[in-house]
Amino acid sequence: MPQELSGVCRCCGLEGRGLHFEKWVPDTFTNWDSLRGGQIICEACQFCFTDRNEPLTRKTGKDKPQRMRNYSHFVTGKGEWIPCSKGDKRRMRELLADEPAVAIIAVSGQKHIIFRAQEGWWQFEEQTLRPFPADLARLLGIVEQLYAGFSKADIETGRYPQHRIILFGVARWRELESEIKRARGTVRLSLALFLAQKEEDDGLPDDSGQPSLALLARNI
Repeated sequence: MPQELSGVCRCCGLEGRGLHFEKWVPDTFTNWDSLRGGQIICEACQFCFTDRNEPLTRKTGKDKPQRMRNYSHFVTGKGEWIPCSKGDKRRMRELLADEPAVAIIAVSGQKHIIFRAQEGWWQFEEQTLRPFPADLARLLGIVEQLYAGFSKADIETGRYPQHRIILFGVARWRELESEIKRARGTVRLSLALFLAQKEEDDGLPDDSGQPSLALLARNI
């Protein structure tokens, strides 16, 4: 990455070498409220923003240049960098259970969120969360039982089709819903819904599993 100037990086706030920020910033940049005092963008932040990242391309085994923002990124306690695509949710769950040093979970794949990340925290799209591996495992267990009979939208909103409640079993549904409603409206539940999977498609309507924009607009 270019290292023309020394100074403080406007993205991470650390001293380093890089390009003058005004020379680098594209017209499409919208995260002005997240910038720090400084004059440059350091080479590390350039690496995280680039849309033609060669190391990422090699690491993912792709033929075409890959974009950092299209992936979720994890750094283990031993310093290993592990990028995950949206299809790698099982791997994401394993990594979060091991309490990584850095966890950046991309939902839309269209936003630059790496520069928001903080060591020891989880970055879920634009939300910064305290790690909660044990509670995430509990929520996933409940969500995936419900997901066997309902869509993620049903679970997130609490509006379940009556005929599906009957097919699922009223007593079982009531027990699971009593647990999940305590978390409804939180980003923690949104993360569990994003990561939840089921073995087979049972004919439910197509469901992206993406958390609602209302939840992701808040910090907790």
